[in-house]
Amino acid sequence: MAISQEAYKVLESIVGHEYISADPVICEGYRAGPGGYECGLGYERVMTKLPGCVIMPRTTEEVQKIVKVCNRYKIPFVPYSTGFYGARSHPHVFDALLIDLKRMTDFEIDEKHLYAFVGPGIIYSQLQEEAMKRGLYIVVGGGGAQVSAVANMIGDGWSPLSYRVGLPHRRILGTELILPDGELVRLGSLAFQDDPFWGEGPGPDLRGLLRGFIGHRGFLGIVTKIAIKLLPFQPERLEPTGISPSTTLQLPPKRIKWINFTMPGKDAMKQAMYEMAKAEIGAGATKVPLFWRAIARAKSKEEFWELWSKESEETVSNFHILRILLIGFTSEEQLEYEERVLMDIIKELGGEARRTRPTDESWFKNADSAGMWLMCGGYISVEYIIETLEHAISQGENYAKLKRGFTPPLMPDYGDTGWFQSFELGHQGYSEFLIYWDPDEDTDRVDQFYVETAKENIRKRYYTALLGPHQPLYLTGPAYGPNYHKWLLAIKNEFDPNFISHPPKPLAHDEFVERAEWMRPLKDWEGPKIVKS
Repeated sequence: MAISQEAYKVLESIVGHEYISADPVICEGYRAGPGGYECGLGYERVMTKLPGCVIMPRTTEEVQKIVKVCNRYKIPFVPYSTGFYGARSHPHVFDALLIDLKRMTDFEIDEKHLYAFVGPGIIYSQLQEEAMKRGLYIVVGGGGAQVSAVANMIGDGWSPLSYRVGLPHRRILGTELILPDGELVRLGSLAFQDDPFWGEGPGPDLRGLLRGFIGHRGFLGIVTKIAIKLLPFQPERLEPTGISPSTTLQLPPKRIKWINFTMPGKDAMKQAMYEMAKAEIGAGATKVPLFWRAIARAKSKEEFWELWSKESEETVSNFHILRILLIGFTSEEQLEYEERVLMDIIKELGGEARRTRPTDESWFKNADSAGMWLMCGGYISVEYIIETLEHAISQGENYAKLKRGFTPPLMPDYGDTGWFQSFELGHQGYSEFLIYWDPDEDTDRVDQFYVETAKENIRKRYYTALLGPHQPLYLTGPAYGPNYHKWLLAIKNEFDPNFISHPPKPLAHDEFVERAEWMRPLKDWEGPKIVKS
């Protein structure tokens, strides 16, 4: 049922006629885009629906009024900022209200207490530029700075820089949250004063409503402001060079330095990460997949495939590149000291330094870096592992074996075991398994690979970060927790009994498996009774 004229007029009175539209052409512009994250998959084709209406609030008060109107008229709604997450950040039911938050650009920095208080319309690139002007910095997600800082902090939000400064849930401070019923909840120190300096109290720490490791993708309401912890940086400017989309940052060599090392094997890379952590040196430590090097060298998709077709199982198995970031936060002498210690560690492990460009394309500030991922047209990370390094590495190896049965349509990567790195000064390991495909080909097997990886995690007792948003809840929920699915649905039913906040999440993937005929044969678990539409 389309949004009624009566409801439309009430919504229009909140934001003004220029900031609301039910024009099908405007709504079509918000449909999942022509390339990129999850592009062309069955999930996008089956689950993504055209919004019935788009509205653009400016203030927390306007969002609160809009959500209350949605409750009054039983209108499903979806919060939306930069839309980087493709199909999962778009409506999954017909005639939903898409609440575009890009006008919410409130922004302030407290230099003394090291935090920024921002709205969801602020992207990382903007925040990082303002922070760096003040000798501070923020951790930018590994995919680049073109995303909403608020959205990324409550969903994913890690990067190679998380080695030094910790994971995003630790850096969430005071927060404004509009619950699905329209009630405003202020978390952290905002609960008792207008100062967002603290994220935890008083009383229970409610940041779990916003996210676990990866976040709930908007099914428990809308974050309208968030205070993000900033970190001290070094004083030299990172100089932008190039013309978009081929831009980079030239790094000041006496204060920031990338060094790539050829290592004897994965064990040597892992040990180097442990030894760096013991010595408390470095700002980032990550294993580089071979296809990243081909992407970096290629100027086009054609050149990428020309380079990549020269690789083989042998070249991939013998390619062990450890990429280390050093930052002289306090002085040039700090960088010199850390480099000397690093070189001693690498020498003992049989590694050798390689020529490394003193530039950065995505992990500090660049807002046009996503194109470097699109040599096949579509990509996704099927898993994020945030556990020990031992666990992260072995899980990537296991995924590489599983992937052989799904290539093609997945891009041949000759057994590459994914990308792993050290987090939180070695106390945690991280692995991300990237897959690529051509959206113009039959992608049914890509969708199936998603579910098979979830089953593999359960069979092998591997960690998964993707409970709820990316996997069938009734597949993974009983295996983790236990009964994670029952707890999550109980919370959903408490705060959103009418399921109007981004429905049918957290059951979206369960519904996808039921509705996509090529997915049904994979279902060997008991699930909820879902009405097919």
